[in-house]
Amino acid sequence: MIRHSFAPFEPDAAHYLSERTGIDYTRTNFDTPHWLCVTARKQLPDQTYQPVVGVCCFEFRLWFDAYFTIAIDDRRAVSRRVMRAMFTAVFSQAKRITTEQPADSRLQSLAKRMGFQMEGYKRLAVEGRWDAFQLGMTADTCRYLQRAPRGPQEAHNEDYDGQHPEAS
Repeated sequence: MIRHSFAPFEPDAAHYLSERTGIDYTRTNFDTPHWLCVTARKQLPDQTYQPVVGVCCFEFRLWFDAYFTIAIDDRRAVSRRVMRAMFTAVFSQAKRITTEQPADSRLQSLAKRMGFQMEGYKRLAVEGRWDAFQLGMTADTCRYLQRAPRGPQEAHNEDYDGQHPEAS
């Protein structure tokens, strides 16, 4: 079973993120209001140790823009329900979300499936060492906030004047 926490990252979660991204997050203070963190831990039978299997974080660098970073080892760490909760929380404050992916990263296709759209290329944008693609998302392109229509869809009738034929 996977357990999720929206609390600031503990040291092992920051270390996990640093290892997976190649960016040093171990000295970052995640206990400030401009961070939203999600940690996924695997619940083991003995319940003494819960290893990190995924982390996501949003950094509000600007009042309208949150920067998104994700690292996962277990796909169950990012269920649709958890992603909807994360993006709902972020879009309640931000107008857009930005992510920067290293130019040689396989993560670009994942980001596009989530609803991010390619915005540009930045030289030496990641830790001053790697070139990156910048991708952006707004609430209307976020796959996790889009709901499928429920029930049968009625055809639009151009001649409809507000009364149903059976009412005449």
